[in-house]
Amino acid sequence: MELTGSVAFVTGASGGLGAHVCRRLVDEQVRVAVGYRDGRDRADALCAALRDIGGEAEPVQVDHTDPASVAASVSAVEQHFGALDILVNSAGMASGSHSIAPGDLEAFTPEIWDEMVRVNLNGPYYLTRAATPLLRASRWGRVVNVGSTIGHGTWGGAAAYAPSKGAVVSLTRFLAAALAPDITVNCVSPGLMEGTRMSGGAPEDFVASWKDRAALRATTGLDDVAQQIVSFCKSATMTGQEVIVDGGIHFH
Repeated sequence: MELTGSVAFVTGASGGLGAHVCRRLVDEQVRVAVGYRDGRDRADALCAALRDIGGEAEPVQVDHTDPASVAASVSAVEQHFGALDILVNSAGMASGSHSIAPGDLEAFTPEIWDEMVRVNLNGPYYLTRAATPLLRASRWGRVVNVGSTIGHGTWGGAAAYAPSKGAVVSLTRFLAAALAPDITVNCVSPGLMEGTRMSGGAPEDFVASWKDRAALRATTGLDDVAQQIVSFCKSATMTGQEVIVDGGIHFH
């Protein structure tokens, strides 16, 4: 289906993947609300770049761990654009500022656990719930969540955020059933994406280990993930599905 003239709200848009998603949506002539939490300068720069190529873009601040901030951000999108058709829940965290040795549950405190669940799981739920009235009003609402390949298989104790990202798949299926037939909800789960804020500090041996595990001997392309997100937005009959884009680490 054509996306021309529709409105999308992309969270985490000041980061690498979110910015790519915004660019691909603008290519489809979608008007984009560029969601950011702290990176206003990056959001402003992205909006300027999108306008330079003929797009319509507006920065929208949102703390997606705070239901009040989420509600305010959705209202801001409606006020500026008059509608909302697409929600892309791209914001997330891996380790944040925490450094935890593999299997060290003593260091993996309840506070860190709560933070990861709030960011990676609660956030997409809060946003989808707040956006549902506008998505229903569009009569073809789309939600795309971003999970992680680490939510599958065995990655060891170092993958401290695997439970919160793995749960995004179950959340996707729950929301898809709850919001049908008015809104489709799908999930894209990437592998390691070089060139993002989340992977920026990854040591070379860590990156090499991802390539060694991948059948294609490569990390995950940002544009591949962004294009899959756009494909979910354009699909009329896919809902409750997860697509893994990780170079062939997990086959489903």
